[in-house]
Amino acid sequence: MEWYRLKMAGIKDSVIGKLMKEFENYQEIFMLDRDKLKQYFKFDDEVINSIYDSRNRDFSKEEEKLRNLGIKVISIIDEEYPLFLKNISSPPLFLHYKGDISLAASEKIIGVVGTRRATVYGRNACEKIVDDLVDGDVVTVSGLASGIDTVCHKRTLQKGGKTIAVVGSGLDVVYPAENRKYWQEIGEKGLIISEFPLGTPPNNFNFPMRNRIIAGLSKGVAVIESKEKGGSLITAYLALEEGRDVFAVPGDIFSPVSAGTNELIKKSEAKLITSGKDILEEYGWDISQKNSTDFLDIPMNEMERKVYEILSTEKNLDEIIAESRIKAGNLLALLMEMEIKGIVSSVSGGKYRRKK
Repeated sequence: MEWYRLKMAGIKDSVIGKLMKEFENYQEIFMLDRDKLKQYFKFDDEVINSIYDSRNRDFSKEEEKLRNLGIKVISIIDEEYPLFLKNISSPPLFLHYKGDISLAASEKIIGVVGTRRATVYGRNACEKIVDDLVDGDVVTVSGLASGIDTVCHKRTLQKGGKTIAVVGSGLDVVYPAENRKYWQEIGEKGLIISEFPLGTPPNNFNFPMRNRIIAGLSKGVAVIESKEKGGSLITAYLALEEGRDVFAVPGDIFSPVSAGTNELIKKSEAKLITSGKDILEEYGWDISQKNSTDFLDIPMNEMERKVYEILSTEKNLDEIIAESRIKAGNLLALLMEMEIKGIVSSVSGGKYRRKK
Protein backbone atom coordinates (compact mmCIF):
# COMPACT_ATOMS: atom_id res chain seq x y z
CA MET A 1 0.00 0.00 0.00
CA GLU A 2 2.99 2.32 0.45
CA TRP A 3 3.58 2.58 -3.30
CA TYR A 4 -0.03 3.63 -3.65
CA ARG A 5 0.78 6.83 -1.75
CA LEU A 6 2.37 8.05 -4.99
CA LYS A 7 -0.87 7.35 -6.85
CA MET A 8 -2.94 9.15 -4.22
CA ALA A 9 -0.57 12.10 -4.53
CA GLY A 10 -1.57 12.40 -8.18
CA ILE A 11 1.72 11.23 -9.67
CA LYS A 12 1.51 9.70 -13.16
CA ASP A 13 1.87 5.95 -13.61
CA SER A 14 4.82 6.48 -15.96
CA VAL A 15 6.73 8.13 -13.11
CA ILE A 16 5.64 5.56 -10.52
CA GLY A 17 6.66 2.75 -12.86
CA LYS A 18 10.20 4.11 -13.18
CA LEU A 19 10.51 4.38 -9.41
CA MET A 20 9.17 0.86 -8.84
CA LYS A 21 11.71 -0.58 -11.26
CA GLU A 22 14.60 1.22 -9.58
CA PHE A 23 13.75 0.82 -5.89
CA GLU A 24 12.82 -2.32 -3.98
CA ASN A 25 10.39 -0.47 -1.75
CA TYR A 26 8.80 2.95 -1.40
CA GLN A 27 10.95 4.10 1.51
CA GLU A 28 14.18 3.56 -0.46
CA ILE A 29 13.26 6.51 -2.67
CA PHE A 30 14.02 8.91 0.13
CA MET A 31 17.53 7.62 0.69
CA LEU A 32 18.40 9.92 -2.23
CA ASP A 33 18.12 13.64 -1.73
CA ARG A 34 16.01 15.75 -4.07
CA ASP A 35 18.88 16.85 -6.29
CA LYS A 36 20.18 13.33 -6.88
CA LEU A 37 16.64 12.06 -7.54
CA LYS A 38 16.09 14.85 -10.04
CA GLN A 39 19.43 14.28 -11.73
CA TYR A 40 19.05 10.51 -11.99
CA PHE A 41 15.47 10.39 -13.30
CA LYS A 42 15.36 13.75 -15.11
CA PHE A 43 12.12 14.59 -13.28
CA ASP A 44 11.08 18.24 -13.11
CA ASP A 45 10.69 20.12 -9.82
CA GLU A 46 6.92 19.62 -9.72
CA VAL A 47 7.27 15.84 -9.90
CA ILE A 48 10.06 15.79 -7.31
CA ASN A 49 7.95 17.90 -4.94
CA SER A 50 4.97 15.57 -5.42
CA ILE A 51 7.11 12.52 -4.65
CA TYR A 52 8.37 14.00 -1.40
CA ASP A 53 4.91 15.34 -0.61
CA SER A 54 3.51 11.79 -0.84
CA ARG A 55 5.69 10.78 2.11
CA ASN A 56 4.36 13.41 4.47
CA ARG A 57 0.75 13.83 3.38
CA ASP A 58 -2.07 12.41 5.45
CA PHE A 59 -4.03 9.97 3.30
CA SER A 60 -6.12 8.60 6.17
CA LYS A 61 -9.39 9.87 4.66
CA GLU A 62 -8.68 8.18 1.33
CA GLU A 63 -7.68 4.95 3.07
CA GLU A 64 -10.77 5.06 5.28
CA LYS A 65 -13.01 5.47 2.24
CA LEU A 66 -11.46 2.43 0.61
CA ARG A 67 -12.01 0.40 3.79
CA ASN A 68 -15.61 1.56 4.16
CA LEU A 69 -16.39 0.54 0.60
CA GLY A 70 -14.66 -2.81 1.03
CA ILE A 71 -12.20 -1.98 -1.74
CA LYS A 72 -8.62 -3.25 -1.66
CA VAL A 73 -5.61 -2.19 -3.71
CA ILE A 74 -2.73 -4.31 -4.97
CA SER A 75 0.33 -3.27 -6.95
CA ILE A 76 2.11 -5.08 -9.74
CA ILE A 77 4.82 -6.25 -7.31
CA ASP A 78 2.35 -7.93 -4.94
CA GLU A 79 1.98 -11.73 -4.93
CA GLU A 80 -1.78 -11.49 -5.48
CA TYR A 81 -1.34 -9.62 -8.74
CA PRO A 82 -2.57 -11.88 -11.60
CA LEU A 83 0.41 -13.41 -13.42
CA PHE A 84 -1.34 -13.51 -16.80
CA LEU A 85 -2.04 -9.79 -16.57
CA LYS A 86 1.45 -8.95 -15.33
CA ASN A 87 2.93 -10.40 -18.50
CA ILE A 88 1.12 -8.18 -21.02
CA SER A 89 2.97 -5.36 -22.75
CA SER A 90 1.44 -2.59 -20.62
CA PRO A 91 0.05 -3.97 -17.34
CA PRO A 92 -1.65 -1.61 -14.88
CA LEU A 93 0.55 -0.74 -11.90
CA PHE A 94 -2.36 -0.87 -9.47
CA LEU A 95 -5.62 -2.77 -9.30
CA HIS A 96 -8.54 -1.69 -7.14
CA TYR A 97 -10.80 -4.62 -6.44
CA LYS A 98 -13.74 -5.90 -4.48
CA GLY A 99 -14.35 -9.61 -4.07
CA ASP A 100 -12.21 -12.71 -4.50
CA ILE A 101 -8.92 -11.68 -6.13
CA SER A 102 -7.86 -15.35 -6.40
CA LEU A 103 -10.35 -15.71 -9.28
CA ALA A 104 -8.00 -13.61 -11.41
CA ALA A 105 -5.31 -16.25 -10.93
CA SER A 106 -7.43 -19.00 -12.49
CA GLU A 107 -5.98 -20.74 -15.53
CA LYS A 108 -9.50 -21.10 -16.94
CA ILE A 109 -10.63 -17.52 -17.67
CA ILE A 110 -12.47 -16.64 -20.85
CA GLY A 111 -13.37 -13.09 -21.85
CA VAL A 112 -16.88 -12.64 -23.23
CA VAL A 113 -17.50 -9.35 -25.02
CA GLY A 114 -19.90 -7.81 -27.49
CA THR A 115 -22.03 -4.88 -28.52
CA ARG A 116 -24.03 -2.75 -26.12
CA ARG A 117 -26.95 -3.03 -28.56
CA ALA A 118 -27.29 -6.78 -28.50
CA THR A 119 -29.96 -8.49 -30.58
CA VAL A 120 -32.16 -11.32 -29.33
CA TYR A 121 -29.91 -13.67 -31.30
CA GLY A 122 -26.82 -12.25 -29.62
CA ARG A 123 -28.30 -12.51 -26.14
CA ASN A 124 -29.37 -16.10 -26.72
CA ALA A 125 -25.98 -17.00 -28.17
CA CYS A 126 -24.22 -15.41 -25.20
CA GLU A 127 -26.35 -17.34 -22.71
CA LYS A 128 -25.70 -20.61 -24.53
CA ILE A 129 -21.96 -20.05 -24.57
CA VAL A 130 -21.83 -18.94 -20.93
CA ASP A 131 -23.89 -21.97 -19.86
CA ASP A 132 -21.26 -24.27 -21.33
CA LEU A 133 -18.37 -22.27 -19.88
CA VAL A 134 -19.85 -22.40 -16.38
CA ASP A 135 -20.44 -26.13 -16.77
CA GLY A 136 -16.73 -26.37 -17.54
CA ASP A 137 -15.85 -24.44 -14.35
CA VAL A 138 -14.55 -21.53 -16.43
CA VAL A 139 -14.38 -18.05 -14.92
CA THR A 140 -15.96 -15.49 -17.25
CA VAL A 141 -14.66 -11.94 -17.54
CA SER A 142 -16.35 -8.98 -19.17
CA GLY A 143 -16.74 -5.22 -18.85
CA LEU A 144 -20.12 -4.80 -17.08
CA ALA A 145 -21.38 -2.55 -19.88
CA SER A 146 -24.91 -2.72 -21.28
CA GLY A 147 -25.71 -5.48 -23.75
CA ILE A 148 -23.56 -8.58 -24.12
CA ASP A 149 -21.39 -7.75 -21.09
CA THR A 150 -24.43 -7.67 -18.82
CA VAL A 151 -25.83 -10.89 -20.30
CA CYS A 152 -22.51 -12.61 -19.62
CA HIS A 153 -22.30 -11.55 -15.98
CA LYS A 154 -26.00 -12.12 -15.29
CA ARG A 155 -26.04 -15.59 -16.81
CA THR A 156 -22.87 -16.64 -15.03
CA LEU A 157 -24.37 -15.62 -11.70
CA GLN A 158 -27.66 -17.37 -12.49
CA LYS A 159 -25.77 -20.57 -13.21
CA GLY A 160 -23.82 -20.34 -9.96
CA GLY A 161 -20.55 -19.65 -11.77
CA LYS A 162 -17.76 -17.18 -11.12
CA THR A 163 -17.41 -13.94 -13.04
CA ILE A 164 -14.97 -11.02 -13.10
CA ALA A 165 -16.08 -7.52 -14.07
CA VAL A 166 -13.45 -5.04 -15.27
CA VAL A 167 -14.85 -1.51 -15.27
CA GLY A 168 -13.82 1.79 -16.81
CA SER A 169 -14.49 4.01 -13.81
CA GLY A 170 -13.60 4.19 -10.15
CA LEU A 171 -15.22 1.41 -8.11
CA ASP A 172 -17.39 4.00 -6.39
CA VAL A 173 -18.80 5.29 -9.69
CA VAL A 174 -21.41 2.80 -10.91
CA TYR A 175 -21.74 2.78 -14.69
CA PRO A 176 -24.15 2.17 -16.25
CA ALA A 177 -26.46 3.06 -13.38
CA GLU A 178 -28.93 0.30 -14.24
CA ASN A 179 -26.24 -2.29 -13.48
CA ARG A 180 -25.95 -1.32 -9.82
CA LYS A 181 -27.50 -4.63 -8.79
CA TYR A 182 -24.90 -6.69 -10.69
CA TRP A 183 -22.11 -4.34 -9.57
CA GLN A 184 -22.99 -5.22 -5.98
CA GLU A 185 -23.59 -8.93 -6.59
CA ILE A 186 -20.34 -9.45 -8.48
CA GLY A 187 -18.44 -7.72 -5.67
CA GLU A 188 -19.98 -10.22 -3.24
CA LYS A 189 -19.90 -13.43 -5.29
CA GLY A 190 -17.16 -12.81 -7.85
CA LEU A 191 -14.62 -10.07 -8.48
CA ILE A 192 -14.88 -6.50 -9.72
CA ILE A 193 -11.70 -4.72 -10.83
CA SER A 194 -10.64 -1.24 -11.89
CA GLU A 195 -7.25 0.34 -12.46
CA PHE A 196 -8.82 3.76 -11.91
CA PRO A 197 -8.82 5.52 -8.51
CA LEU A 198 -12.02 6.26 -6.61
CA GLY A 199 -14.05 9.07 -8.12
CA THR A 200 -12.89 8.47 -11.71
CA PRO A 201 -15.80 9.03 -14.13
CA PRO A 202 -16.44 6.63 -17.05
CA ASN A 203 -14.61 8.68 -19.67
CA ASN A 204 -14.56 7.28 -23.21
CA PHE A 205 -10.78 6.93 -23.25
CA ASN A 206 -10.93 4.70 -20.15
CA PHE A 207 -12.58 1.83 -21.98
CA PRO A 208 -9.75 0.78 -24.31
CA MET A 209 -7.57 0.70 -21.18
CA ARG A 210 -10.19 -1.47 -19.49
CA ASN A 211 -10.32 -3.73 -22.56
CA ARG A 212 -6.60 -4.56 -22.35
CA ILE A 213 -7.19 -5.87 -18.82
CA ILE A 214 -10.03 -8.10 -20.01
CA ALA A 215 -7.76 -9.44 -22.75
CA GLY A 216 -4.81 -9.73 -20.36
CA LEU A 217 -6.68 -11.80 -17.78
CA SER A 218 -8.10 -14.19 -20.35
CA LYS A 219 -6.87 -17.40 -21.90
CA GLY A 220 -9.04 -16.47 -24.86
CA VAL A 221 -11.72 -13.92 -25.76
CA ALA A 222 -15.12 -14.75 -27.27
CA VAL A 223 -16.75 -11.98 -29.31
CA ILE A 224 -20.51 -12.56 -29.47
CA GLU A 225 -21.71 -9.62 -31.56
CA SER A 226 -19.81 -6.57 -32.78
CA LYS A 227 -20.11 -3.83 -35.35
CA GLU A 228 -17.41 -3.48 -37.96
CA LYS A 229 -15.63 -0.91 -35.80
CA GLY A 230 -17.10 -1.81 -32.42
CA GLY A 231 -15.32 -1.53 -29.08
CA SER A 232 -15.37 -5.32 -28.77
CA LEU A 233 -13.01 -5.53 -31.73
CA ILE A 234 -10.54 -3.42 -29.76
CA THR A 235 -10.56 -6.15 -27.11
CA ALA A 236 -10.21 -8.83 -29.79
CA TYR A 237 -7.19 -7.20 -31.41
CA LEU A 238 -5.60 -6.46 -28.04
CA ALA A 239 -6.02 -10.15 -27.24
CA LEU A 240 -4.35 -11.13 -30.51
CA GLU A 241 -1.45 -8.76 -29.82
CA GLU A 242 -0.91 -10.42 -26.46
CA GLY A 243 -0.95 -13.91 -27.96
CA ARG A 244 -4.42 -14.82 -26.72
CA ASP A 245 -6.95 -16.82 -28.72
CA VAL A 246 -9.98 -15.08 -30.18
CA PHE A 247 -13.31 -16.79 -30.83
CA ALA A 248 -16.30 -15.33 -32.64
CA VAL A 249 -19.95 -16.21 -33.13
CA PRO A 250 -21.08 -16.03 -36.77
CA GLY A 251 -24.10 -13.82 -37.37
CA ASP A 252 -26.65 -12.58 -39.85
CA ILE A 253 -24.82 -11.15 -42.89
CA PHE A 254 -27.41 -8.36 -43.03
CA SER A 255 -27.01 -7.38 -39.37
CA PRO A 256 -24.61 -4.49 -38.63
CA VAL A 257 -23.86 -5.91 -35.17
CA SER A 258 -22.53 -9.10 -36.76
CA ALA A 259 -20.30 -7.36 -39.29
CA GLY A 260 -17.33 -7.31 -36.91
CA THR A 261 -17.56 -10.95 -35.83
CA ASN A 262 -18.12 -12.17 -39.38
CA GLU A 263 -15.07 -10.21 -40.52
CA LEU A 264 -12.90 -11.72 -37.76
CA ILE A 265 -13.91 -15.19 -38.92
CA LYS A 266 -13.50 -14.30 -42.61
CA LYS A 267 -9.93 -13.09 -42.01
CA SER A 268 -9.14 -16.18 -39.89
CA GLU A 269 -8.38 -13.87 -36.96
CA ALA A 270 -10.96 -15.66 -34.83
CA LYS A 271 -12.05 -19.27 -34.51
CA LEU A 272 -15.71 -19.82 -35.31
CA ILE A 273 -17.75 -21.05 -32.35
CA THR A 274 -21.40 -22.00 -32.02
CA SER A 275 -21.25 -23.03 -28.37
CA GLY A 276 -19.09 -22.75 -25.29
CA LYS A 277 -18.21 -26.42 -25.75
CA ASP A 278 -16.13 -25.40 -28.76
CA ILE A 279 -13.94 -23.34 -26.41
CA LEU A 280 -13.73 -26.10 -23.81
CA GLU A 281 -12.67 -28.59 -26.49
CA GLU A 282 -10.05 -26.15 -27.81
CA TYR A 283 -8.25 -26.28 -24.45
CA GLY A 284 -9.14 -29.83 -23.47
CA TRP A 285 -11.24 -28.64 -20.54
CA ASP A 286 -13.79 -31.11 -19.20
CA ILE A 287 -17.49 -30.35 -18.94
CA SER A 288 -18.80 -30.92 -15.44
CA GLN A 289 -22.25 -32.10 -14.43
CA LYS A 290 -25.17 -29.74 -14.97
CA ASN A 291 -26.10 -27.24 -12.29
CA SER A 292 -29.73 -28.19 -12.03
CA THR A 293 -30.85 -31.18 -9.97
CA ASP A 294 -33.16 -32.00 -12.91
CA PHE A 295 -30.08 -33.22 -14.77
CA LEU A 296 -28.62 -35.27 -11.93
CA ASP A 297 -29.06 -39.02 -12.09
CA ILE A 298 -28.11 -39.32 -8.44
CA PRO A 299 -31.17 -39.55 -6.16
CA MET A 300 -31.26 -37.09 -3.25
CA ASN A 301 -33.40 -37.01 -0.15
CA GLU A 302 -35.12 -33.83 1.00
CA MET A 303 -32.25 -32.73 3.26
CA GLU A 304 -29.61 -33.31 0.59
CA ARG A 305 -31.65 -31.43 -1.99
CA LYS A 306 -32.00 -28.50 0.42
CA VAL A 307 -28.24 -28.28 0.96
CA TYR A 308 -27.60 -28.74 -2.76
CA GLU A 309 -29.79 -25.73 -3.59
CA ILE A 310 -28.06 -23.63 -0.90
CA LEU A 311 -24.70 -24.38 -2.51
CA SER A 312 -25.47 -22.51 -5.74
CA THR A 313 -22.33 -20.58 -4.75
CA GLU A 314 -19.42 -21.61 -2.52
CA LYS A 315 -20.24 -21.35 1.19
CA ASN A 316 -18.50 -22.20 4.44
CA LEU A 317 -20.00 -24.37 7.16
CA ASP A 318 -21.40 -21.47 9.19
CA GLU A 319 -23.18 -20.05 6.15
CA ILE A 320 -24.72 -23.42 5.32
CA ILE A 321 -25.87 -23.88 8.93
CA ALA A 322 -27.46 -20.41 8.93
CA GLU A 323 -29.40 -21.08 5.74
CA SER A 324 -30.30 -24.73 6.30
CA ARG A 325 -30.84 -24.64 10.09
CA ILE A 326 -29.22 -28.07 10.29
CA LYS A 327 -27.08 -28.75 13.36
CA ALA A 328 -23.32 -28.76 12.79
CA GLY A 329 -22.77 -32.45 13.55
CA ASN A 330 -25.65 -33.57 11.35
CA LEU A 331 -24.57 -31.21 8.57
CA LEU A 332 -20.98 -32.49 8.55
CA ALA A 333 -22.23 -36.07 8.25
CA LEU A 334 -24.61 -35.04 5.49
CA LEU A 335 -21.90 -33.19 3.56
CA MET A 336 -19.59 -36.19 3.86
CA GLU A 337 -22.30 -38.43 2.44
CA MET A 338 -22.95 -35.96 -0.39
CA GLU A 339 -19.23 -35.84 -1.19
CA ILE A 340 -19.14 -39.64 -1.40
CA LYS A 341 -22.10 -39.51 -3.78
CA GLY A 342 -20.31 -36.90 -5.88
CA ILE A 343 -23.00 -34.26 -5.33
CA VAL A 344 -20.80 -31.69 -3.58
CA SER A 345 -17.09 -31.11 -3.12
CA SER A 346 -14.99 -29.31 -0.54
CA VAL A 347 -12.77 -26.48 -1.77
CA SER A 348 -10.06 -24.29 -0.27
CA GLY A 349 -10.87 -22.04 2.65
CA GLY A 350 -13.13 -24.57 4.36
CA LYS A 351 -15.89 -24.01 1.83
CA TYR A 352 -18.18 -26.34 -0.07
CA ARG A 353 -19.64 -26.17 -3.54
CA ARG A 354 -22.06 -28.32 -5.46
CA LYS A 355 -20.89 -30.29 -8.46
CA LYS A 356 -22.06 -28.82 -11.74
